[in-house]
Amino acid sequence: MKASRLMKTLAACCAAWALLPVVLTAQAEAPKPAADPHASVTAVPAATAPAQVASENKAAPIPLETLMDPELLKIMATIPVQQQGRVKPLETVARTTLLLPMYGKQSMKAEKFNETTGKVEPVLDPQTGKPVVNAKGKSTLSAMEWMLISLFRPDIGKELNVFVVDNSDAVVILNLHGKGKRDRYSYNEIAEGRQKLSQKMEEFRGMDPAKLSPESRALYKLSQDFLDYDMMLGHFDFARNPFGDQVGKVPAEILSPADGPNPPIAALLPKMAAYFKAHPEAQAPMANPWFFNFIRTLLCAKMNGVPQEQMNLFPPDDKNLEVWKSPGAIMQEALSGAEVSAHEYAMLTAWGELGRLDGTASSSDFKAKAKQVADTLSKAASDRGQTGHIGLELLLHKGDFFTRALYMFVLGSLALSAAWVSPGGRWEKTCKSICWGAMIIGAVLGTVGIIIRSLIMERPPITTLYETIIFITTTSVIGALLVEWMSRRKDLAMTVACISGVAGMFLSIRFFEMEGKDSLVQLQAVLITNFWLATHVPCINLGYACGMVACKTSMVYFTRRVFGVTKAGDEDARTLTRISYAFVLAGLFLSLVGTVLGGVWANYSWGRFWGWDPKENGALMIVLMNLIILHARLGGYVREAGFHVVNVILGMITIFSWFATNQLGIGLHAYGELSGAWKWLYTIWGVMAGYVVLGMIFAQMDKSSRSGGSVSGGSTREGQKGEHDLLPQAVAK
Repeated sequence: MKASRLMKTLAACCAAWALLPVVLTAQAEAPKPAADPHASVTAVPAATAPAQVASENKAAPIPLETLMDPELLKIMATIPVQQQGRVKPLETVARTTLLLPMYGKQSMKAEKFNETTGKVEPVLDPQTGKPVVNAKGKSTLSAMEWMLISLFRPDIGKELNVFVVDNSDAVVILNLHGKGKRDRYSYNEIAEGRQKLSQKMEEFRGMDPAKLSPESRALYKLSQDFLDYDMMLGHFDFARNPFGDQVGKVPAEILSPADGPNPPIAALLPKMAAYFKAHPEAQAPMANPWFFNFIRTLLCAKMNGVPQEQMNLFPPDDKNLEVWKSPGAIMQEALSGAEVSAHEYAMLTAWGELGRLDGTASSSDFKAKAKQVADTLSKAASDRGQTGHIGLELLLHKGDFFTRALYMFVLGSLALSAAWVSPGGRWEKTCKSICWGAMIIGAVLGTVGIIIRSLIMERPPITTLYETIIFITTTSVIGALLVEWMSRRKDLAMTVACISGVAGMFLSIRFFEMEGKDSLVQLQAVLITNFWLATHVPCINLGYACGMVACKTSMVYFTRRVFGVTKAGDEDARTLTRISYAFVLAGLFLSLVGTVLGGVWANYSWGRFWGWDPKENGALMIVLMNLIILHARLGGYVREAGFHVVNVILGMITIFSWFATNQLGIGLHAYGELSGAWKWLYTIWGVMAGYVVLGMIFAQMDKSSRSGGSVSGGSTREGQKGEHDLLPQAVAK
């Protein structure tokens, strides 16, 4: 057999993977094909018919308690995997590559809503009838717990509500029963409409998902998730029963009666390669059902049709090769006649033996085998110097720093609000102490999380849109806390810190879930320049942070005026104006320096200093707006209320440059595009526009009050003496 022919066959099978459910369904319903012309007369005898073999080979299911053992989960979590260009722990794959895109969260509930009883009921283990719970007896499963269930107990995995569907009409199109507007469905529920789903997927092939209707977009995503999970559920089929119910038709040259229905894969592959070399015409999966089933198990062993997304567990022994291999990739190489080293066969065998374990193995045996596999793969990665930062990444998952920071910011906000209920007493002092402590802890948690991410990726902290959110949020809180500590003026800056922390961290978590992928990504080679990443990018984002703090301070000013807490020209109003002024000054400096550094980097990397890219234009707009604000204030064109109005406009421009330019999908800075982001951007801009209108009303009221009062000179320098401390020299004081 020529290797190129088999490679073409496998490539065609990979391309047709989306239609595999249809083929399997049709195969099950259609008349059985004629006997395999390439099956030897000495194939598995009639006495061992497929049904009987399957019955005899039916393994005892692994007890759920074994899979939920915390020690086993810890061992499996540490297994290194190369995916998307970097080495990461298996737990990250479970969280961000599998569960998050399908389910929308990094943990799941093993529960279902029973429409008959109207109650939420636990998912039951089909073997024991007991509720599916973890070692703590809770129905909430972590990503690793869900992954082990899916890999080793697919019968349970098919009952879990894994797939989130944003539009119930999409499920109705599959002739299935729809639930809520945005609800979750199990594999078994969707499998009833798999033929229709595959047909729809073929219709969508080559189409831009953004141009589809909401129902079609939901179907498009569901089809991708369903096939990914189908591969995951069948990942270990290559070790358990690679030929499925067609084992009785496998030629004796490949599978003799003495081998049993599922011999070790390392012993099976050389026989298959030799058989196909002698019988090249046998490379017809549709004519040979046993080969069709094996191709399916091969694809499942890859766990994804996209090479960068495959579960690449095996580091090659050739150190000149950077890309690791998945079990399916090694199987494909062996079938094509390529040389597979003993080192790679050993890793494939070890991983396959783990998948072959069944309920007859004790919990200690299972953990011992898992430990052996983890040690083997970790050593292979270590020998190549590609161990990644497994421990740090697991710490990042366990610490969940940004979620905990959000909790602290919420606690600080509640404590600050409680302090306002009874001012001037012990209650106020206690609540403010709690607020200070919570906000400082939240800022520390955010900072630690950012530092750990930088250590994992071995680069400065900001490269993606998600990372700008956590960076800007943390630095905004720290900046506002520093101003509060220096001014100590009635918690005005503390209010801004609380708003920044709660809104920013909530946005980061929501963005991460909506994006639905690993947030620790490898950069393009042109961007991997740590000097510029450590200078230009932080400067620009600190400029964003200053602009947003100035904007939020002005929004606090208008809110206090609406409720009559602050009046024009009083001490609180003057303090808020000084705070905003200081951040506008800092924002101008940082934005200008960051923009210039960005131009130098662009000239170094792209051969031009400026290209009128949307992101570049946004940075220029921020610099110009800061200059307009300062000149308007110094020139007397805006006073207190007017100054805060233009600060809110600065915030709108900052959001455009920071977030909206990424959603345009054009330019060299087009990254972080997110479906549905425009709706939220328009909402935020609408709220801010409301503040602008409100501010203009206050500015007009203040102007009328000044012109109608006893103090003259409404537009003269003399008339501004009451606000002299808004100028830079006052800020210095």
